[in-house]
Amino acid sequence: MKVVLINPPLSYNRHEKALNPEPWFPLGLGYIASYLRQGGHDVRIYDPDAVRMPLETMWEELSRFAPDAVGITSTTSSFMLAKRLVLEAKRRLNCLVLMGGPHVTALPRSTMLGTPGLDAVIRGEGEIPMLALADGFDANGKADFRDVPGAAFMEGGQYRETPTPEPFRDLDVLPYPARDLLDMRPYENCRSLYGGGKMATVISSRGCPSKCSFCSNAASVYRKFRSRSPESFVAEMECLVKESGIRHFYIVDDCFSIDAKRTAAICDLMIKKKLPITWQAAGRVNTLLDESLISKMKQAGCVEVLLGIETGSQRILDIMKKGATLEMAEECCAKLHKHDINCYNSYILGAEGETVFTIIQTAIFSKKLFSLFALFNILIPFPGTAVFEKYYRDFDRPDTDWTDWASLLHKRPYPPRHTSLSWGAQKGWWLAISLLYYLEPIQLLRVLFFQVNLELNKA
Repeated sequence: MKVVLINPPLSYNRHEKALNPEPWFPLGLGYIASYLRQGGHDVRIYDPDAVRMPLETMWEELSRFAPDAVGITSTTSSFMLAKRLVLEAKRRLNCLVLMGGPHVTALPRSTMLGTPGLDAVIRGEGEIPMLALADGFDANGKADFRDVPGAAFMEGGQYRETPTPEPFRDLDVLPYPARDLLDMRPYENCRSLYGGGKMATVISSRGCPSKCSFCSNAASVYRKFRSRSPESFVAEMECLVKESGIRHFYIVDDCFSIDAKRTAAICDLMIKKKLPITWQAAGRVNTLLDESLISKMKQAGCVEVLLGIETGSQRILDIMKKGATLEMAEECCAKLHKHDINCYNSYILGAEGETVFTIIQTAIFSKKLFSLFALFNILIPFPGTAVFEKYYRDFDRPDTDWTDWASLLHKRPYPPRHTSLSWGAQKGWWLAISLLYYLEPIQLLRVLFFQVNLELNKA
């Protein structure tokens, strides 16, 4: 089967060119592509964001390839553009058109009913369903979605779903993502805060056992934590260092530190192989309290950990079901600072139960933790999250316009129901806290010193 996988851009300019200046390699599509190729199928990946490709150029290339199926991934932010690509793919290529990704996994029925030209939604991880589809197509000359696990489709005017496949338990059976199908230069040259060398994204595990109310993973069948062996993961990093000259890695696991023993084993291998790299990853404060592990991470090249601090209110933390305390956050950040690992602390304003008082608590707490970088967000009730299910379920309709659902710049298409704070109030506090954090003289000096030191190290 000839398959094309498309990562839709977040936005286009008036010349129909993708606008994202700093693309990340689409690892999910890369894994599906390599799995299909391993099964004997012909695959292409298109990521217009990476090369600022005009739509017309992409369609011309696709017409020459003449695929049997086009698969389009989608987040909530890219969903409306993905719908547009579905219709164009069906009109221009007259082939099977599929959608996957977190948004359509959460809302398969309304996606099928509201997307003209769409043949099926693939729910959850795509490797097993896509291989079943491709193998069946080659064997029978047509697609039968009844034989595709995790498929949602229309049959005789009725909506149908097949059972979701069991998630991969042994991630080592997956081949490395098919990086050779894309020009890697835009991804490798993506600006890194930690050096001028080439950068790559890698993943060592899937799933997260946490139950945060704002995260769509919490209700997913794929929430169960599954990991690659340390040997498999570090071997991929070593391969990228030797063959592509990668010097900085972003480990994109939901939580790299969830299994301390595994994290330590990975660090031990990095140290043993003397990889000339730096790396950053996401962690949780309740999994990074062991100072010996933090010390080992530093020895292995860790320069930054992204921490979801979320709030300075224990009451809000409990409502979010974070499973952590403010004291844990303080202890974790102090130990990371002690070992010269930057904390990139992330906060969510406008959470369920948020008030002006709890926002002020967050502002004060963020200063107390004294991280070099802090990211302040306004809660987005993404489909599949507990917040969406509780307050916004009625938006699960075929006609919902998701264009600004996750926007920080424009007014969102829904009034806040999970907090008494208006959208204007949330945005005002978000702007004020962000400015106050970075415009404080000592913080400005810290960031300036960091940047100067970084440039000197590059030279």
